[in-house]
Amino acid sequence: MRIEFLIVLFFAFVLNIKGQNSLGLEYQRNIECVRLSDYEDLVLSNSSYLLTKSKGAYRLAYGLEIQEAIKGEFGGLYVFGLTTDLDYRIQKLPVSLNVNGFIGGGGGAGAPDGSGLAYRYAFGLKGHVNSNFNVLARYSNYNFPTGSIGGKQVQLGFSYGFESVFNRDLNGSRITKQSVSVQGLFVDLDEHDSGRLDADYRSKFISVEYATYFNDHIEGLIRLQAAISSQIDGFMAYYSGLSYTLVKRKHFAWKLSSLLGSCGGGDMNTSGGLAYLLETGIDLTSSNKTLSISRGYNVSSAGSFSANYFQIGLKYHFESSLRLGSKGKELGSVEGFKRSHIGVKAGLEVHKAPNAMDYNGLWYEDMTLMHFGIAYPIHKKINLLGETRWAMGGDYGAYAEGLIGLSTPIFSSKKLSLNLPVQMVVAGGGGIDVGKGIGVQLNLSADYLLSETGSVSFSIGKLSMIYGNYKPLSFNVGYRQNLFFYLK
Repeated sequence: MRIEFLIVLFFAFVLNIKGQNSLGLEYQRNIECVRLSDYEDLVLSNSSYLLTKSKGAYRLAYGLEIQEAIKGEFGGLYVFGLTTDLDYRIQKLPVSLNVNGFIGGGGGAGAPDGSGLAYRYAFGLKGHVNSNFNVLARYSNYNFPTGSIGGKQVQLGFSYGFESVFNRDLNGSRITKQSVSVQGLFVDLDEHDSGRLDADYRSKFISVEYATYFNDHIEGLIRLQAAISSQIDGFMAYYSGLSYTLVKRKHFAWKLSSLLGSCGGGDMNTSGGLAYLLETGIDLTSSNKTLSISRGYNVSSAGSFSANYFQIGLKYHFESSLRLGSKGKELGSVEGFKRSHIGVKAGLEVHKAPNAMDYNGLWYEDMTLMHFGIAYPIHKKINLLGETRWAMGGDYGAYAEGLIGLSTPIFSSKKLSLNLPVQMVVAGGGGIDVGKGIGVQLNLSADYLLSETGSVSFSIGKLSMIYGNYKPLSFNVGYRQNLFFYLK
């Protein structure tokens, strides 16, 4: 009943917020220590990216939450899912009552995660330091209902955000400089870094990074990373940090970056998961595009994993009213700005088991995954897609997928459209035979428009992991919300 309640709560929030013209955006971070009887205590660091809407004394929010292990025995345990937040402001006090819910999927690093399904419900207080920054304390009940992880504990954290980030009115909006990039890495490993290695090994990683500029020299970074390797498939990392520009010229910049977060999976020796990156490199820029070349050092704080790496990336710069973490500046002129939107999609995916065996010599079972994705129109008939999926049903709690690709319509009417998405997949974990961790997803998707801001979608497709035997049919149902902002 608790899980059904969380699902109903999430969709109630969606239906309440979806018709609004103006939404805020908030970043929330908190830490909780889950006490386990048969293992070391598990410390989770949780990051949430929330759409917000205030109604009198109430404030509603929902969005994506990423949970990462940073201490304990399960470095590399990650859980992705949907979270909801409800605040009630106490009159004449800088305090709100807060209720929070989460449902998602994940696991990894040999943790007793069962099918991967996880949920949490929590309640507590949120203190308002100013209009943008809050501190929070909650009593959290966290559980993997089909595994052996769960506990009741205090959760401490903060939130930082802004009202009216997504809206249809450019007047009064604030803008900031931002960038998104895709990076390829060559990481030098040895037998001390992973239990699967007995000699030196050069692994390939892929990462996606978002950056927001606080000023001309300092950027805030969020980076999600995964290995493309048959030796350490299932390894992933999630970092946030800062980059400082030491030297800047018209087409050239020299930067120093430091990021803190977590990594693990793929039998890498990352202990509890906490890790950091130190990195320096150059940016070569032409117009709004940059080629980045850098070298860095990746270290686990408590494990034996430490490695040098070479990284090359392609970066796209833009200015927009979509602000995450940066206050931005008031818009002086509307010239050059246009209204755009991103589609945020969440729902469930089912992989029908192929007639094959996994790494453990067991026949595959059907798998249910939770998915969260975004779609951005780069052309009138082409959408750029990014998506992540996490197992929550079956016996594959550590399995996860990251997808990037394109979609184009083959039929479109006022309410209904048929689309052909083609995506590259990076996947691993859960004993699934994914080969080197790279695959292709081909789908046929139907979207039905409920309003200008919302639609439901259904899709059927085929996932094929290259060099692996995991090739399931997939079925997907979800809800998509369009968020409007201004872009230059």
